Amino acid sequence: MIQTWWSRRRLRARVFLPFSALLVATLLATLWLVNSAVSRQAAAGLRTQVRVTGRVFEGLVRERGERLLTDVGLVAGDFALKRAMATFDPETLTSVAVNYRERLGLDLLWIADEKGVLLADAQERARAGFEVAGLAPLEAAIAGRPAAVVNELGGALYQLAAVPVLAPDAIGYLLAGLAIDDATAAQLRRETGSEVTFVSGGRVLASSWPAARRREVPSIGAQRVEAALAKGATSYLARVGGERFLSLLMPIESALPQPLLALVQQSYDAALEPLVRLRRRLALIGGAALGGALLVGAALAAGIAAPLQSLVGAMRDVLGGDFRRRLQVRREDEIGYLTSAFNEMVAGLEERERIKDVFGRYVSRDVAAAVLSRGDVGVDRREVTILFQDVRGFTSLAEHTDAAVLVGVVNRMFTRMVAAVEGQGGIIRQFTGDGVMALFGAPVQHPDDPVRAVRAAVEMVRGLPELNREMTAEGLPALRIGIGIHTGEVVAGQMGPDQRVEYSVVGDAVNLASRVEGLTKELQATILVTGETAVRLGAEFRLGRRAVLPVRGKERPVEVVEVLV
Repeated sequence: MIQTWWSRRRLRARVFLPFSALLVATLLATLWLVNSAVSRQAAAGLRTQVRVTGRVFEGLVRERGERLLTDVGLVAGDFALKRAMATFDPETLTSVAVNYRERLGLDLLWIADEKGVLLADAQERARAGFEVAGLAPLEAAIAGRPAAVVNELGGALYQLAAVPVLAPDAIGYLLAGLAIDDATAAQLRRETGSEVTFVSGGRVLASSWPAARRREVPSIGAQRVEAALAKGATSYLARVGGERFLSLLMPIESALPQPLLALVQQSYDAALEPLVRLRRRLALIGGAALGGALLVGAALAAGIAAPLQSLVGAMRDVLGGDFRRRLQVRREDEIGYLTSAFNEMVAGLEERERIKDVFGRYVSRDVAAAVLSRGDVGVDRREVTILFQDVRGFTSLAEHTDAAVLVGVVNRMFTRMVAAVEGQGGIIRQFTGDGVMALFGAPVQHPDDPVRAVRAAVEMVRGLPELNREMTAEGLPALRIGIGIHTGEVVAGQMGPDQRVEYSVVGDAVNLASRVEGLTKELQATILVTGETAVRLGAEFRLGRRAVLPVRGKERPVEVVEVLV
């Protein structure tokens, strides 16, 4: 009877009653044990935090460079810039450079000709005719490998990026830069919570430390520099004005003569100060209460830990994908309620996965995930890349093929087309009878959606011979396809009445992509992309014929480019 009464008590009562006789001794002893465990982990936790901060810092620098490359690449494709460069007029080019620099928030913007000779400087600090081809980012751009590179100009650090201006061959280069100075270091401190210093060859090039304390930062020895270069990063304790700082030294890729390193520092003493104060208080705890508290604590821990460990094990199974996992409810206290809630949660997850799996058979998995998580994907205006694929001569094939066989052929083709699209992060918007309409950039955007679309098209074409061999073996004619791709702005989102909605895109870009697919028949090409898509492709693809053709529904002719497979 006592056991039944005890099993019905709430967890709070079951913990409080045994401790009531030894309240003070048990509480203080528990605090001491907690402090012992936490103090051992505090230093390791701070080191982990600094390393995580270092990774965040690396990500911020890398993202900054990628954004710089993207912005400059978009400017390089601006027709107004190309027209200005054709004038070779210094005043016109300087005005254009100043305009772009202010619009993009850049600290440096140079325009150079195709040989790397400076034509204009947005800040009018460098003279025209100055040779800049020797700068690392410009060398990379000339070599066809645009990249963001940290360089030193006039004693100051800049993150530089250079891209060619194509018309269609390179007629010049844009060199843009963002300063890495004290303000940059201060911004990184606000974002990471750590002091940041940039050093090279024993020189402090930028730092978030105030000028008064910057002199107190100890110099970095050659041995630590070598360790950072060899391992990618090295951590150590350093004193700054009598205070200990956990310091992480990591190299930054640059074009400087001496290695460029970032020193990320967080106060070690400040992180341990609460634990030091707690340790002093706990030193007063008597040893007499320790033994009794440990015995009672061990009994309570066993009663609490066992069901919680079962719950944790079940959670691990669910995280591994086992949504059929259930626990038996044997208690009526908080742990019993938690167990019941866990079973209900897992049942809900199992039902959600089933709905998601069924839903995903009828719409893109990206759309299904967005609808299930938010209930509404919304409507917005965005740039997407649209792909249309169509089978050549499908009407004739349909006339001479049994309906069931025809559906089987189409489904086998769609299996390969869908795999190619989804493998590159795109979605199938709709099946058009004998082809597909695919989207890249909606609902999930990627910075290289045009490249992904062309990759998917190439995979479609390369996967067709295997399907044709199967069909030929079955006595069916081989399939030929045409693919048209265009990049442009559309309105994307959930459309339709409340009773029947679907994720779709509308806009002139959709019609133009369909028209480009139709031009593949006229040009006898397999893959055609518009000029808007072609300028976003790199050296990964081989481009063939170019043509400017009239398109039904467009006042002006459209430039199309063949992608060779």
